Amino acid sequence: MEPEAREEIFERAREYSTRPAGWEQADVLWLRVIEAYRQAVGGAQVDRHDQRQLARALWRHSMVLAAMGRHDRAKESGHEAVTLFAEIHQAVAAEHPDPTQPRRDEALGELITAMVDCGESAFVAGSPEVRLELLEKAVEIGLHTAGPPPGAGPSTRAAMATAYHNHANALLHRHQQQGAAADAREAALAGSRATELRLKALDPHQPITIWELANTYSIYAHALVAIGDVERAGLVVKQGSQLTDLLGAGGTEIQQKLRAAEALVRQASGGGGRRWPWRRR
Repeated sequence: MEPEAREEIFERAREYSTRPAGWEQADVLWLRVIEAYRQAVGGAQVDRHDQRQLARALWRHSMVLAAMGRHDRAKESGHEAVTLFAEIHQAVAAEHPDPTQPRRDEALGELITAMVDCGESAFVAGSPEVRLELLEKAVEIGLHTAGPPPGAGPSTRAAMATAYHNHANALLHRHQQQGAAADAREAALAGSRATELRLKALDPHQPITIWELANTYSIYAHALVAIGDVERAGLVVKQGSQLTDLLGAGGTEIQQKLRAAEALVRQASGGGGRRWPWRRR
C-alpha cells in the first residue's frame, strides 16, 4: 500500500472511532491499517514515521476494542502499542538526550498516554490492580525521564496530568472498596499534582482544558473529603462548579460528580440540607 493510501485509511479509521455507531467499521479498518504499517516497517530500514503510525494504530484500535467490550483483543493490541512506543522513545532518546526536545517530548508523551489508556482498559475488563500498576509505572517513567512535570515538555506535561488524574481516581476507587487511609492520602496528592498541571495548561479559548481541569477538581474534591480536608474540598467544589458553568451541557457529567462531592462536604460539615452560596437556584 502506498504511503498516501496508508495515511488516508488511518484517518478514516480514526474518524469512525469517534462515535459508537462507527466502531464496527473502525475495527475492520484498523486491522487493515495495522497490516499496512506492519508491511511498511518490515524492511531493513525502518521509517520512524511509519513505526509511530503503527504504534498509534495499535493504541487507537485497543481503545475501540475496549469500548466494544472485546477485552482480550484490546489487551493484546494495547500492550503491543506500549512496547512499540517504548522502542520509539528509546530510539529518539539516543538521538535527543534532552527530554524537552520536541521529538523526544512527543515520544515520551505518547508512551505515557498509551500506558495510561492500557490501565483504563484493564479496569474496564475487571482488573483494577493492573490499572494501578500501569499508572504507577507511567508516572515513574515520566518522573525518571523528564523530572518534575512542570519542567517537562508540553506533551509530557499533558500526559502526566492525565496519569496523575487517573492515578488519583484509581486510588480513590480502591480506598472506597477497601478503606485504606494510605490510598486516600495518595489519591489527594495525585489529585493535587494533576490540578497543578491542568491549571498551568488552562486556556479559556480551548474548552477541552476547562473540561479537563473541572474533571480533575471533581476527583480531587472527593479525595480531600476522604482525608477529612473538608474546607479545601468545599473550595475545590466551588472552583469546579464555576468551570462547569462555562461548559454548559458539556459539563453535565462533571457537575453530577461535583454535586456528589458537595453533598459529602455538607454532611461532613454538619450542614444538613443547606445549599452552598455559589450554587445557582
